[in-house]
Amino acid sequence: MGFSCRKEVVLPSKSAVYQENFTQLKPAFTQVDFEFSYDTLQKWMRWQPGKTLFKTGSDASIVGFPLQVNLLNLAKIQGNNDQSLSLKLPISFTAEPSLAGFSAGKVNGQMDLTVQADILSKPINSLSVQKIQYSYQWKEKPSLRVAGFGVNVSSVIDRLLASKQEQLISQISSQINQSLQVVNLEKMLNTAIHSMPVADFVLLPSVNQIALDKVVFGTTSVRGSVFINSSLVFTNVFDNRVLQKNAIKLISNVPSVAESGAPFSVQLSWEYLRALVETQMRKGAKQPNLILTLQTLDSRWIHCSILGYKGKESSFSFDFIPVLLEDNKLSIRLVSKELSGLSFPSSLFKKQVVRRLEKNLNQFTIDPMLFIDRSKWMNSGMIDSDMQIRLDSLQWNKEVLNVQGKIQGKWLIRK
Repeated sequence: MGFSCRKEVVLPSKSAVYQENFTQLKPAFTQVDFEFSYDTLQKWMRWQPGKTLFKTGSDASIVGFPLQVNLLNLAKIQGNNDQSLSLKLPISFTAEPSLAGFSAGKVNGQMDLTVQADILSKPINSLSVQKIQYSYQWKEKPSLRVAGFGVNVSSVIDRLLASKQEQLISQISSQINQSLQVVNLEKMLNTAIHSMPVADFVLLPSVNQIALDKVVFGTTSVRGSVFINSSLVFTNVFDNRVLQKNAIKLISNVPSVAESGAPFSVQLSWEYLRALVETQMRKGAKQPNLILTLQTLDSRWIHCSILGYKGKESSFSFDFIPVLLEDNKLSIRLVSKELSGLSFPSSLFKKQVVRRLEKNLNQFTIDPMLFIDRSKWMNSGMIDSDMQIRLDSLQWNKEVLNVQGKIQGKWLIRK
């Protein structure tokens, strides 16, 4: 982030407007490609080792007795790009069968369960699995203690599973499809999409609608594209807005978008800008003791003073209004100026000093692309190409300068 000086060419400009409360950004649809590893999806779905995948009592159990199935380790998920998935689930189970109405004790076992399923992904509000098949291999064969002796009951369990195959497939399908219901997917997205640090700022995405365009189940990840109806707010003011919640809705109709881009606003505190410009001016003027002050007590303009530019007692005071230039950069327009406290011999050249300062200030610009540190974006899992930032308006109040515009380009979110 920094500023530069432009050539002595007067460009048309649009002045910032003072507003206590800024105009709310209107969301717009943006096309976003995505690629999520299956490990990331498991994290979002909270498939940690030890998670209970299936639990039932005797009345509801399809096998006729209480049964609990837990995940031993992370699942291995693999797609074949043809709308189908294969899941390898290392599981443990505890069953409590009964004989002649009496408890026969607990049966424990471990197996590697392989589940294959076709995924219907369109429309998004009908996301579901179909044509489920499963197979398994024992990791630890189940046994039951009878009269103090361990009895291998794996053959009994095998016959039981074979006789209940249709019911088990129906139960597995029901549980998976229950987790894929729109309301559950919306909850997962609301948890996954949150405020995040980007460079000196906090990015506050406001997302209200997502439409799935296409999805492909790759070997190690799921990828595709969506249209996201959203707006982005960048702020370096750390307040309770970082706790905001989204209210995402999945919609089935893919929008027709003539111009893909995300509306955004950057809110820059005056203290942030003051410190930034002071640092740059100290370097440019080679004056390590130069001090810059800003005051925003007046709703007509901002008051600024540069202390120590020409001698310890010198003070250059001026009022300005932020402006948006035709070349999509930020600048300022001087309203008034006054130079005082020059020591000899600088006092003999007061007019020249004023003209030099005025010239430098009139050439001051901020390029919006300097707000973007792409390495930070990539660390956050967001990758952009062909990015362009279009600025539309400037608003300000006594706390911040609010810059609104649109970020255009190709977006990829990779997690």
